[in-house]
Amino acid sequence: MVRVLDVDTQTAIRDPGKIIIRNTVLVDAIDPGGDVVRFGFTDFGEDITVNIIDGRTQTEVSRTFYGDSGPLISIDPVPLQMNIDIPTVQVILSQIHSQAQAMVRSNNIRNVQAQIHRMYLDPESMQPVAPPRCRFLGIVNGAPIETPAYNGGGSITLRITSHTRELTRTNPAKRSHETQKLRTDNFRRYSTVAGDWEIFWGEKSAKTTSDSGSSSNKK
Repeated sequence: MVRVLDVDTQTAIRDPGKIIIRNTVLVDAIDPGGDVVRFGFTDFGEDITVNIIDGRTQTEVSRTFYGDSGPLISIDPVPLQMNIDIPTVQVILSQIHSQAQAMVRSNNIRNVQAQIHRMYLDPESMQPVAPPRCRFLGIVNGAPIETPAYNGGGSITLRITSHTRELTRTNPAKRSHETQKLRTDNFRRYSTVAGDWEIFWGEKSAKTTSDSGSSSNKK
C-alpha cells in the first residue's frame, strides 16, 4: 500500500535537520468487563493529547499518550515493504511505569489492536506539523514481562504482528454442513463420515451371511 503524506509532512521531512521526531504506540486493551480501554505511550517526554490519523478507519481522532517518566523505551525499525509478509515489531515499555503496569496486569491485551505513529514536530512550537499517520498497524502477539533484579528497571516487550496476519485466518463455518446447507449447498453433507467409508477398487465388496450361524465370503 502506498503511504500518502499530507503537504505539511512532506515539507517537514525534506529538511530533516529542522524537524524533531517523536513516536507513539496505541494499544486497545480489553478490561475485565469486556470494554475497550486505550493505552497510549510516547517518547515525547510528557503526557500529551494530540490528533492522529487512525490506522484502521483513516479518520482524524484525538488520543492521549503517556510520556512522563519515560514509559516508551524503544521501538524496532518499522519495515517498509510492498508485499504480504507478516512482520513483527517489538515495542519496549518500562515495567515500572504505572500505566504500563495497569495495561498488562489489569487488562487483556492478547490479540488486541495496536498502532504505531510517528510525529514530526515543529522545532519552534514543539507541536506536530500535521496529524501523524499510522506507520504500523497490527495486533499484540505477546507481551512478556522481564522482572529485573533488585533496584532494576525491568521492561515489558510488546510483540506487535502486522494486521496482514488476518489473511491467514480460515473460516471454520465453510467446513460445516450445517452452515453450507443454509444456502442449499450439500457439498459437505458426508464430510464427517466419508473418512470411515471402506472403498473397494476392482472387486465386489465382501458379504457376510448368517443362515447357519456361520459366515462366508463371496466374491
